[in-house]
Amino acid sequence: MKVAREDLRPALHAATGLVALGLGVLPRWLALAGAAFGIFVGWVGFAWTGLEARLRRPGEPWLGGLRTYPVAVAGLVLALPPTEAAVAWAIFAFGDAAASVVGRRVPAPSVLGHRKATWAGSTAMLVVGAATGVAFGAVVAATGGGPAPSLARTALAALAATLADLVPVPPDDNLPHAVAAGLVLAFAPV
Repeated sequence: MKVAREDLRPALHAATGLVALGLGVLPRWLALAGAAFGIFVGWVGFAWTGLEARLRRPGEPWLGGLRTYPVAVAGLVLALPPTEAAVAWAIFAFGDAAASVVGRRVPAPSVLGHRKATWAGSTAMLVVGAATGVAFGAVVAATGGGPAPSLARTALAALAATLADLVPVPPDDNLPHAVAAGLVLAFAPV
């Protein structure tokens, strides 16, 4: 099965998000080492293998999503308890992938004149992000990662990441997604 070029990146985004399921059993040092390895792959490995040419969007700057995604993951793993890090990672990995795929395939108006966000894609990000956040929270909590955030806190984190997607923060949306979801999970009182 050949994956279309425009679907390869969201597929990789979601596939790497599956690693978050291991945060309940991985020792913290190994989770941090894995995040560092992800940074190496994103910053160096893709260029060495030629995969970067297939993954990079036309006109995307060198400091784009391929490099900010692993930095965002490392920040979550470093700053949050394992279950909350897994929830935030799932929200932005699967939510953003869903937004990309649905936003390109389902005709819908743009959100408030945003150049790339559509109502269909943003809705997909919110729903898929919240659903995978809840699921990953339950799995990681059950495997020793600590208590899962409440359904309300997870939904608010998904909403925060979705809203952060609408704010044009350079160089890419990965860092705002992770920061927004992470802050809600860390500090929301619900």
